[in-house]
Amino acid sequence: MRTTRRHARPKPRSLRIGILVTAGAVATAALSLATAASGDPSGPRVTQLGLGPGHLTAGQRASARLEITADRCVTADRVTVAVRDDAGRNLDFPGAESGVRLCPSGHTFTSGAREFPAGSYTMFGSWRDTDGVWHPLPSITLNVGATPKTEPTPEPEPAREPGGGGPSWDSSGAWKLRFSDEFEGDSLDTSKWNTGWFGTGVTGPVNSAEDACYDARNVGVSGGALHLRLTGEDASCKGKARRHTGAHVNTMGTFSYSYGAVEYRARVPSTDGEVANWPALWDTGEFWPRDGETDTMEGLSGEVCSYWHATDTDRGHCPSGDLTGWHTFGHRWEPGKITWFYDGKPVHTQTSGVVGSPHYLVMQNTQGSFGGPTLVPADLQVDRVRVWTG
Repeated sequence: MRTTRRHARPKPRSLRIGILVTAGAVATAALSLATAASGDPSGPRVTQLGLGPGHLTAGQRASARLEITADRCVTADRVTVAVRDDAGRNLDFPGAESGVRLCPSGHTFTSGAREFPAGSYTMFGSWRDTDGVWHPLPSITLNVGATPKTEPTPEPEPAREPGGGGPSWDSSGAWKLRFSDEFEGDSLDTSKWNTGWFGTGVTGPVNSAEDACYDARNVGVSGGALHLRLTGEDASCKGKARRHTGAHVNTMGTFSYSYGAVEYRARVPSTDGEVANWPALWDTGEFWPRDGETDTMEGLSGEVCSYWHATDTDRGHCPSGDLTGWHTFGHRWEPGKITWFYDGKPVHTQTSGVVGSPHYLVMQNTQGSFGGPTLVPADLQVDRVRVWTG
């Protein structure tokens, strides 16, 4: 079993990120900005690679993140991130780093946290040399949106059908139930589920595009559903501080299957008709990508999508529809073919590169560069998970 794993993702679409993006959303791509150097032409050239967040929500505390590099090593007496409002008043992020060694390998500065009123601000990093001269770096606009509305109270659960039945798209009775969890009671069944990614407590992320760690404390069972919560709390995992804390469960080592039907009844976090955050219901094998990966439901750029990833294949589909409330997400896995279903109707079929290696189940709620608008705290709720064989 590999100790380091990657969870492949499709190329990002143009994300429709609005003012609801909350504290901690940091620009991950290097910004194409002019460099700011010391006044001496022969001095070091300090370049800004990244500055964020570019979006916040009013009333929520957040830190700034500044990524800089220099063409040769130089000591900065202080490094900080400044903010100015339209009237030119200082609303700087608290904290500054002293005695910073800037080199070509780069340096990341993270400020203290503060909150801002709704509005638009000018934000820029700055460093002071050992002669006491400040060197402002290129600025960006910090947009602070109004406090978002909380998620609506879920509608009452309808009565379940007796006995588990078969997949919603086939009631013939020819299916044999192999695995199920109806999430009754008030705790997770740990004989079926692990609460972390290759570890316990705070773990993750699954891949480098995520900006959240996973915390077992964000996994809960109540009201007949599994709750996977994403929060705006900072956390550190895999040697890096991250802007959110999410939730993850999987059946690695407890259950796996090859060929059959999988169906989830779930309620994705959503806002303004879009899937919020980066929730996913998927399964994969122990040797990714050779064993393949089936994304039964993945919230990408605010849409509900389904994907198949393997060594030479990366294909998917994002059907349109109502994202609010409870829905069923499923797929049927046959030799050489996978068909995905949304509320019992087929929406996508994949016949290229499909392999039959055993897969275990994964459910998670995170955020990152492929996710939709950020909404925290928010739950991915799962009413049931069922796996059948024909």
